[in-house]
Amino acid sequence: MKKKIIYFTNIFPHYRLAIWKDLLNSKTFDLEIFFSQKNPFGIHSPELKDIFTSNERSKLHFVKNYWIKQKILIWQSKIIMTTLFSQFDYLLLLGEMNIISSWISIFIAKLRGKKVYMWSHGVYGNENIFKKFFRLLFLRQADFIFLYENRSKLLLKQNGFSEDSLEVVYNSLDYDLHNKIYLQLKNTKRSDIITFFSDNSLPVIIFIGRLTTNKKINLLIDALKNINNQKTSYNLLIVGEGEKLDFLKNTYQNSINDGWLYFYGSSYESSITSQLIYHSDLCVSPGNIGLTAIHSLSFGTPVASHNNFINQMPEVEAIIDGENGFLFQENDKIDMANKIVLWFSNNPKVNKEIVRKIITEKYNPDNQLSIFKKHFSNG
Repeated sequence: MKKKIIYFTNIFPHYRLAIWKDLLNSKTFDLEIFFSQKNPFGIHSPELKDIFTSNERSKLHFVKNYWIKQKILIWQSKIIMTTLFSQFDYLLLLGEMNIISSWISIFIAKLRGKKVYMWSHGVYGNENIFKKFFRLLFLRQADFIFLYENRSKLLLKQNGFSEDSLEVVYNSLDYDLHNKIYLQLKNTKRSDIITFFSDNSLPVIIFIGRLTTNKKINLLIDALKNINNQKTSYNLLIVGEGEKLDFLKNTYQNSINDGWLYFYGSSYESSITSQLIYHSDLCVSPGNIGLTAIHSLSFGTPVASHNNFINQMPEVEAIIDGENGFLFQENDKIDMANKIVLWFSNNPKVNKEIVRKIITEKYNPDNQLSIFKKHFSNG
């Protein structure tokens, strides 16, 4: 008989679509997901009726989230009653200590003899003593923890967690869709896509993301200005909008006029964004880098970001320094510029299949599903 899992998480982010569908259709276990349709993060959540089958939607349940200042989730409806009265074998939780209802549901599940699993960041490494104590206390209530990165696994092991209670489930995007688009893009011409610059033959560096202060776009533009002031060597394509857009355009108007800096605006069409990534030579995120790394590497485009992992997202681990991208000193535009020049000097032509290797091996839904199957098998 198949095991049953009830999974409580905060919201449905679009990047989890592929793995959610795989989990919902698993022949190894039955999964029901509880989440809120409303989110305060600005993360795009698609219409469920457009992307899930009726059978899949029957396993999706809406809850109400209660937040402090729309930042800290403290309570979710339905979780207590569901944990009390539903038939299930495993309780799978978002590993966030602030959610009081999660603490109570863990207590109930353990009273009923059920296993408690978490899918979590784990610890970040920059917590104060108080926050670290309670985060570790919360995580210790789990029988097993799925983590987003190896660094978090190492930190937990250093705090007394056993190797047998931890496994990394690398985050993913829609690998099958991206692979299909990737194969189609092999037949397209760069000259038909990259048409924004005075000299479109120069290497193109792309940034994708919200134009906010913490993304530190100015560092990237300044780094390229230092290079291009001597001789225009690289083009910079910025894809995205945000609070800093007008400021950046005004500040760097001369670079725009010089023809090597272009603000594309937002791109919500996966096919268009994929074209821009595929035909770019390097993706750089001067602030932290998240799933943009997975998106870029999926199309064989190398990725660069800073090397302070405490201020990074889990996906920075997908960058293998010198193979599919590189790391530079945080907040150091000189080091960034030097590393960019060195990268192109050492890699005049990139093998996209080598760049994509980490995605095909680890950062994909099939790998995620195989890990979940191993732990939630029949038995």
